[in-house]
Amino acid sequence: MAQTTSGILNNPGQFICNYTGNGLKPQVICNEKATSNGHAERVIDRILRPIGLLRNFKVVECSNTDNCFATVLKGQRFIVYDAAFMQGIEEETETDWSAISIMAHEVGHHLQGHTIDGRGEQPQKELEADKFSGFVLHQLGASLEESLVAVRKLGNTYATPTHPAKPIRIESIRKGWLEAEAMYPKSRSMSKPAVATAPKPVNEPVVSTPVLARSAPARVALGCVSGNCEDGKGVFVYPTQERYVGEFTDGDKQGTGIEYYANGKLKYRGLFQDNLRTGYGLYYYHNGDRYEGQFSGNVPNGKGIYTFSDGETIAGFFRNGQPVR
Repeated sequence: MAQTTSGILNNPGQFICNYTGNGLKPQVICNEKATSNGHAERVIDRILRPIGLLRNFKVVECSNTDNCFATVLKGQRFIVYDAAFMQGIEEETETDWSAISIMAHEVGHHLQGHTIDGRGEQPQKELEADKFSGFVLHQLGASLEESLVAVRKLGNTYATPTHPAKPIRIESIRKGWLEAEAMYPKSRSMSKPAVATAPKPVNEPVVSTPVLARSAPARVALGCVSGNCEDGKGVFVYPTQERYVGEFTDGDKQGTGIEYYANGKLKYRGLFQDNLRTGYGLYYYHNGDRYEGQFSGNVPNGKGIYTFSDGETIAGFFRNGQPVR
């Protein structure tokens, strides 16, 4: 493919992300006036469709760069890719989700303003783009493992000045995928009953034996529906259809997590200890009231602010869920 020299890159402060942090960065936009092949543009459109945006990136092929890039040149947004590199990663991973996740990562840089803030490449930007790719791939139908296949294959073992180490990037993609799962749970056909094995729901009857998913409405999974609900991060659905997304230790809520009502609305975001809301958090009541502050034993305890649905507030100390006068 012919290359032009009208699009010189690597200006001071210019953002030129490449997915791996390795490989060659194009010194020019290759064939700047030509359009990309239709397949790459369709992939971009597929990524943007779930979030309701139209493509405003110019998608250009640059051979022999062994990577995929996001940058801005003369006010024009570019996604620059090496077709051989993208085809190679699909063949190595035996799935096209790897190439799609790479493209989604680069699109994320554009949508989050990373390419125009004048601060160049930063590890935090890579994590934000990774999280975006995890969210989008969930919306496109990829499993969590399918969303991680590219970074598992291409991520660096050790951090570089521009890119975090592979485990941190994996966690960021996982976070994006789980956030999408919490908002838009995947439908699952119940070929066999799913078993709820952890943890016990707060303010619900204690389940000492497995709860079979057949007691739930058809096509709704119960129990640990994704991730690691024993010692890690996962998504757990209770028989009430309320949902918890967050950290677990020994099958209990432990650390940072989010609770959702059965209708999908946010219930609580904050810290947990031994399955109870403990520490700082934000709780949303059914009637529109809200409490932000310290919790202990699952209820407001300590300094906090209670905001009524009409905007009136009570700020001060709370004990056992009640303000201390």
